Amino acid sequence: MYILIFPVGFILWYLAYEAKPIISDEVSIQWEEKNINKRNKLLNIIKESF
Repeated sequence: MYILIFPVGFILWYLAYEAKPIISDEVSIQWEEKNINKRNKLLNIIKESF
């Protein structure tokens, strides 16, 4: 029984690995810009409070 568990586990892992979404460069760039803007706003608020 244990002999079958490992091959089935590797097959399921491979299928899950192949099904992962592809991250577009444009989306990641927009996400980074959005996070940078949020970080800058928070830093400005912190600087103004001191």
